[in-house]
Amino acid sequence: MSVFAITRCVYDEDIKEELLEIKKLSVRILEKQKGFIGVKQYICEEMNEMVSIIEWETKEDHEKSMESPDWDTVNPTWIALTKGAKITFEVNLFEPH
Repeated sequence: MSVFAITRCVYDEDIKEELLEIKKLSVRILEKQKGFIGVKQYICEEMNEMVSIIEWETKEDHEKSMESPDWDTVNPTWIALTKGAKITFEVNLFEPH
């Protein structure tokens, strides 16, 4: 059965365009990961919030993807934005029961 990683990102308005570019790059990285099935992304303009629902074949596939060196190109930017309080970001894993 599939599992779903649901991400939530709240961002400052002044970094919206940068964040959209990072999200595009992230989708390209996801598409190369073993066990990746698909992603749906949603933006709430009124609240400066993005939500992504990422479907994986297994929990292990999701976990291995998060450790992939493919993320090395975007991680420094994510870390800088988080430390600079420009975004808050969370990811939660949901499994069907």
